[in-house]
Amino acid sequence: GKTLTLTRRIQYLVQEQHVTPHEILALTFTRAARYELKNRTSEELPDSIAIPPRISTLHSFALSQLLRNAPIITFVPRPLRIADDWEERYIIEEDLKRILNLNKIKDVRTKFHQLSADWETLNAEKDNWETEYHDPQFLSAWRKHRETYGYMLRSELVYQLKKSIEQNPDFTLEQLYKHILIDEYQDLNRCDLEVIKMLTTSGVYIYATGDDDQSIYGFRFAYPQGIRMFSQDYSPCEVLPLENCMRCGDNILQIALFVARLDVSRLEKPIRAYNTEQPGEVHLLNFPDQSEEAQCIAQICKHLIEVVGIAPKNILILTRTDRYGVFSSVLKEALTIANVPVATQADVDNSLDQDEGRIFLSFLRLLVNPRDHLAWLTILKIRNNSIGDQTISKIYDFAVAKGFTFINALVEIINSPGLLSINENILQREYESINNTISQFRGVDTNTSEELTHFIANIADTIIENQDLRKEATSYLQSIVTVSEITNLRDLLSTISTSLSDKEQDIDINSVNIMTMHKAKGLTAEAVFIVGAEDEYLPGDQIGEEKEGDERRLLYVSLTR
Repeated sequence: GKTLTLTRRIQYLVQEQHVTPHEILALTFTRAARYELKNRTSEELPDSIAIPPRISTLHSFALSQLLRNAPIITFVPRPLRIADDWEERYIIEEDLKRILNLNKIKDVRTKFHQLSADWETLNAEKDNWETEYHDPQFLSAWRKHRETYGYMLRSELVYQLKKSIEQNPDFTLEQLYKHILIDEYQDLNRCDLEVIKMLTTSGVYIYATGDDDQSIYGFRFAYPQGIRMFSQDYSPCEVLPLENCMRCGDNILQIALFVARLDVSRLEKPIRAYNTEQPGEVHLLNFPDQSEEAQCIAQICKHLIEVVGIAPKNILILTRTDRYGVFSSVLKEALTIANVPVATQADVDNSLDQDEGRIFLSFLRLLVNPRDHLAWLTILKIRNNSIGDQTISKIYDFAVAKGFTFINALVEIINSPGLLSINENILQREYESINNTISQFRGVDTNTSEELTHFIANIADTIIENQDLRKEATSYLQSIVTVSEITNLRDLLSTISTSLSDKEQDIDINSVNIMTMHKAKGLTAEAVFIVGAEDEYLPGDQIGEEKEGDERRLLYVSLTR
């Protein structure tokens, strides 16, 4: 497979070509892929290597380069702070809905999607892009909001790196790499591809792995033509086809290839099932309604576990979409009734998005930066403190009018009674309470992953009252600390912020896992159910060859798990 190939390439460079390990950079798409590649590489390379190859996600790498050059970058807030998914949804989008007097969150989300599209497709590079932007009111309101709260969006990270390299002659990378390896090359968008070209200057070798049949992130403007044009973009080069499919038996591979070959633009490639003794089974099942579908899947899962002997974790149930749990809730109920252990993505990864979990995460942020505006706002907004949305809106409007940051405006209001028609006493009491909590844990340095997880557990004991939630939240953070080999709080928070959460998988190892098809990328299972495989959802309303191509590749990836 691709990961083994990348691992052996690094091993070959170090042990046979005698390349200095720290001159090698490997970029992955997800946190989990980084962990797997880092683990495999460390197993293959000698223990005597002092500085190992740099293995990072693309977004984490972009953030690292921006941070080291922060003093010379003038067009992003400082200190650099990436807003996470919850903050985008419940602070940034909600605020702009109010500021722009819009009816629905969907309206704000559409505006952000259009802005992200301009960054990721490089439409923002066009002459007069800013002066001719189709929605100047939104652009202006967002920029004021970003300046007041001091954040960047994750979707602009790579674009800002590209812009910084181009516009700052003094911009320097952490290391001049001689060998750059890239995983999942088919998932890069036009902006990502341009940054890779900037990194691969004269004398740099690029080694890319990918499969245009598996380019499924069209909503992030992944550009499958990038890998299809690799031979022209980096000529002269050599193409090394991986011909053995290690994951699927022939029956499964053939139906998947039937789907893939419907795309006339794809690269035809030789591929065959490696295991000829287990061709696999494919069954097409029809049901009169969703309830009967769920009940039948539950009974098949029960049979696979109890009779066939497949472990629950090796069974995946995939859906094209699952907004409001429309599929997973029905499936989960049927599996639970059948006494089959089951987990959805919501069960696995939402502990930090519940109120106490979010307050806990905000205090962690304040320990790294006591002036983290979004963290202050989060605590004021959701803690039981009698501070309502109207008060917070007045603080924000005051900050914008005076050109203050949120914290400066808050302190000014507390120190100047009567400045606004709000209860300053409640604000001051909450301000002091938050600072007192921060002071309990300030000044603690951690040097190992064990020290960091112990420190996090101590903070959780103080802040999270719900015992089950506390356990879930600390376990979730501990898993990230372990996977990413993190030793300090700052790096942990950066990892959380730069993870592409809609692409990360957090699997319950004791259960049948229900997830969207996008999240199944890179996973392997012994039994896979694809539910709702009907025109209403696949391709659904994704009309046109480009959008239908995304849906077709998504089905191919799901079939080949």
